[in-house]
Amino acid sequence: MIKLLDLKKYLDDKGIFLYFNGRISHDLLVQLGDTLKQKLNREEVESQTVLKVFSMFVEQMQNVVRYSVSSETNCPTSPADFQVGVVTVGYDGNYYFVASGNKVATAEVSRIREKLEKISSMDKDQLKAYYKEMRKSETPEDSVGAGLGFIEMARKADRPLEFEFSELNDRESFFSLITLISRG
Repeated sequence: MIKLLDLKKYLDDKGIFLYFNGRISHDLLVQLGDTLKQKLNREEVESQTVLKVFSMFVEQMQNVVRYSVSSETNCPTSPADFQVGVVTVGYDGNYYFVASGNKVATAEVSRIREKLEKISSMDKDQLKAYYKEMRKSETPEDSVGAGLGFIEMARKADRPLEFEFSELNDRESFFSLITLISRG
């Protein structure tokens, strides 16, 4: 039997105050987002910091909803469908972190990694210019978004984006993304 108290202690030790693992929908995103904002506001966190943490949370949850692959089909499904992922929010030293993870098609890993490496190599001014450039370009036909989410997160984060891909099998990999925001 799982010892929930042990799990709670582990999460507390890691500074995690919001944790969700399971099927994610837009409605759940709204509910968890409200809970997150309430917690940060109760702790009298600076409004600018609350906005950044909340923004990172929303972007990462939307990535899970939009880009997860279904185990049955190994294809991205409609954004209206539920997608499985994990999201955590907490603090570590001088930073809040928002971390998420979900399955992606292994065939897409190199494309995603390339995009993230490019973004991670840019400073704030380069990110701003790249964001403007990408907003003006056409959205690829097979994209469910404008492709600006990673850029937006990198612009708002106080440290470079951290990411990792772990191959699960020849069709699926697990994608982890962490953003860090200064606690002020």
